[in-house]
Amino acid sequence: MIGGRYPVAAGQTVLVLIPQLHRDRAAWGEDAEVFDPDRFAFDRAAQLPPNAWKPFGNGQRSCIGRGFALQEATLFLAMMLQRFDITAADPDYELSIKQTLTMKPEGLYVHVRRRPTIAPADLAPAPAAPGKAVAPATANGIPVRVLYGSNAGTSEAFAQRIANDARARGYTPTVDTLDSAAGHLPTEGVVVIVSSSYEGLPPDNARAFLQWVEGLPEGALDGVRYVVFGNGNTDWARTYQAVPKAVDAHLARAGARRLLDRGEANARGDFFGDFEEWYEGFWTPVDAEFGVADGARAATPLFEVEFVGAVRDPILRQNRLQLGTVVANRELVDRGAPGARSTRHVEIALPEGTTYRAGDYLAVLPLNPAAAVDRALGRFDLAYDATVVIRVGEGGQTFLPTDTPVTAGELLAGYVELAQPATRRQIEQLAAATVCPPDREALEALAADPATYSAEVLDKRVSVLDLLERHPACRPAFASFLQMLAPLTPRRYSISSSPRWSPDHVTLTLSVVRGPALSGEGLYEGAASTYLAQARPGTKVAVTVRPSNVAFHPPRSLATPIIMVAAGSGLAPFRGFLQDRALQAQADGVTPAPALLFFGCRHPDVDYLYRDELTAWADAGLVELHPAFSRVDDPAHVQDRLWADRERVVELVRDGATFYVCGDGRRMAPAVFDTCARIYVEATGATREEAEAWLDAMQRDHGRFVSDVFA
Repeated sequence: MIGGRYPVAAGQTVLVLIPQLHRDRAAWGEDAEVFDPDRFAFDRAAQLPPNAWKPFGNGQRSCIGRGFALQEATLFLAMMLQRFDITAADPDYELSIKQTLTMKPEGLYVHVRRRPTIAPADLAPAPAAPGKAVAPATANGIPVRVLYGSNAGTSEAFAQRIANDARARGYTPTVDTLDSAAGHLPTEGVVVIVSSSYEGLPPDNARAFLQWVEGLPEGALDGVRYVVFGNGNTDWARTYQAVPKAVDAHLARAGARRLLDRGEANARGDFFGDFEEWYEGFWTPVDAEFGVADGARAATPLFEVEFVGAVRDPILRQNRLQLGTVVANRELVDRGAPGARSTRHVEIALPEGTTYRAGDYLAVLPLNPAAAVDRALGRFDLAYDATVVIRVGEGGQTFLPTDTPVTAGELLAGYVELAQPATRRQIEQLAAATVCPPDREALEALAADPATYSAEVLDKRVSVLDLLERHPACRPAFASFLQMLAPLTPRRYSISSSPRWSPDHVTLTLSVVRGPALSGEGLYEGAASTYLAQARPGTKVAVTVRPSNVAFHPPRSLATPIIMVAAGSGLAPFRGFLQDRALQAQADGVTPAPALLFFGCRHPDVDYLYRDELTAWADAGLVELHPAFSRVDDPAHVQDRLWADRERVVELVRDGATFYVCGDGRRMAPAVFDTCARIYVEATGATREEAEAWLDAMQRDHGRFVSDVFA
């Protein structure tokens, strides 16, 4: 019997009329029809009879999402009130229920006004404890001259880092290119040199300096104190760290005194971590040399970020680049074929006054992919147009725009690298900014063990942003996040055209990097290739022409035979070579010496780049084509085709041919070098060691074996 009045048989279904239940005056009072959220205050809700409230999702078959929905509603309301001032459009509005699938107020309108943009508390740097603020060290007047040799900007960024730290420790730093010091090095203070190598050759802004130190007699630099750090990539195994090693050796030979063993960073490994590990031991011997006591200072942010309300046009990026214009952009491969990888042909009108040679590079400053920028903005709860001003302490230097409003989206899109693997030091910094003990311990473990770090971060290219998303309890200030990141640097692409075709236009041939991230989290998109692939005609792009290896250009004389070996988009410079050769032959009315092109791709109907153009040049007698198709041929790869057709190669080399290689430096280029050594052994009866020595001499001394390989 229900309530002593209603008999119910076993198994009988009973329906409860929820609208009537929730209006039962015995439970809810005489004002049951009045909208009163306070009915569910904890003390009042505890006084309700059992089962007086049967919301959606209640009971044995309850919806598991009800709790989530209520929590989401609470969060949503809190976020609305955090971001907006809300007032009623009609203060005298009386509730009127409108019921469709759900119940809602009818005719209720509000006025919404966005609150001023401010930095949430968790994004702002924590204030220093009272009495413990750390000021920069008292100036000691000791000069630190930091010199860099850099084409891509990484060595310059390391140099700025050292100079900023020097200033904070009381030294007087200056930063400049290596070429600025050609002819003189000071005996006061210390000279710090950071440089890279390019196939054993110095960067563009270090050539004069290297030539100068090579010619110094013994004792010429007595009294000079110095430190050298080198950037390199072991894919270029035979010339790895060649320039930093040479600079270090020549300085020591000329009498300069080394304060710290030369450091090395390998881009094939833990590049930034290599620098951090070496840099940990940098200041101890420098301080000791000059008797600087307690030079160390607590780590403080290099700059601070102020969020402001006004939005202004983003400032131009200062990278010594000028704006070119995309003229054409088309696909070169059959994207419908299984496994086909997008490869684009992009034509760019150069900035006024810019010239180039066949074989040169075009450096392009990209924007980070929109998806990566959105991830970073979302992690710090920022809108793209949230406007900030970066202020740097007196004497500090940064690659970021300072003292002018710039949007957060522009900062993340155009100034910093978002996809580089996190260094062990960065992971330690993230751990220190993590409030949840399990997350903090996980990050500390990741940084503590080199093997774990290498396998879980370096090999999988896990970035700082990836780690922030994995560990929500990690809450660094936005300024600290920016300070962790390296500057966004221009990417160099081999120009695939000749100035004889157009002196003020270039073409690029680039493979679009896109695929599942090695970290296992989402999609990875190459910054520059994605940027260029999506650039429509009329798009302005920041570019500059940079010279390639001095020998990586077509021979001046058409009487010199050439052999070109490439795979995939490595064909780019050789298209420029052949275009140059064809137009020169046409202008001079002569028949050029033989040219061989060994070109590797997957399938003749899928990714045989510029097939019609190459065939036309072959029909005109300008080139002999030796393609290798890995999906249909035997021999399958370009080095195999080179070996199969070695008799023709030997013939042209004996006739004085120049041999060029362009492509992957990790697998393809070493395989081609090995094949060339085998060909020499077979052709001459020499030993393997003699063959390699001959090839080294051809490259180093004669400029007849020239490679331009990429990682």
